[in-house]
Amino acid sequence: MPGNFYRESDDENLFQNFSRIFLYDITLNVNSNVSLNNELVRKSIHLFSSAIPITYYFLFERNTEIYILILLALASVLIDILRNKNIWFSNLYLKFFNPILRKHERGEGKIMLTGATYVAIAFLLCVIAFPKPVAVTSMLILSISDSFAAIIGKAYGRHYVSSKTVEGSAAFFITGMIVIMITPKITGSIQEYVVASVSVFVTTLFELIPLKIDDNIVIPMFFGITYLLLFKTFI
Repeated sequence: MPGNFYRESDDENLFQNFSRIFLYDITLNVNSNVSLNNELVRKSIHLFSSAIPITYYFLFERNTEIYILILLALASVLIDILRNKNIWFSNLYLKFFNPILRKHERGEGKIMLTGATYVAIAFLLCVIAFPKPVAVTSMLILSISDSFAAIIGKAYGRHYVSSKTVEGSAAFFITGMIVIMITPKITGSIQEYVVASVSVFVTTLFELIPLKIDDNIVIPMFFGITYLLLFKTFI
């Protein structure tokens, strides 16, 4: 029908399509199809998402934050559906964001989620799953450390481990250590800082593994789970 990308060959259950994409989306490779300048723009937006954990810590209670993030995640998914299924909306969206989209995010008629949508979903999962200090730290690790890892890896990466670079991983670890030094803690004890540091190191190594689940989901959840497991074990 006019104004629509829909074709009979694409006819499948929307929920199944969304689940398949969410669980099996390809691993992001910052060296593949986004230039350094566009990567800087993309990661600038990514860095701006740090406003969410900061406002969560200072302004909002947990339940309020969950409601906010549910709305944000639903709005992001709706935008992804519209940009992949409606020609007018797709043209408008691409006019502004096409240069910073990765190849697999363009969808071409299929519902493919962008990194921004995964960030919203990841933040929601963090707030639901973790105590406030751990959730805030996990979200900032994603916003800050993942952004610097991508930028440094794109600009200076020379030594590759699968699709990632050693230089990018070093940036991830260094900025992650800075994040844990300035974020709130459950107890504030020296032992907890050690736990947080080990969690950053383990997450840095884990981030090198080329998983099929989107990094924006994996990184904060893995860090938060590692943090809590070590915390409950040793503190």
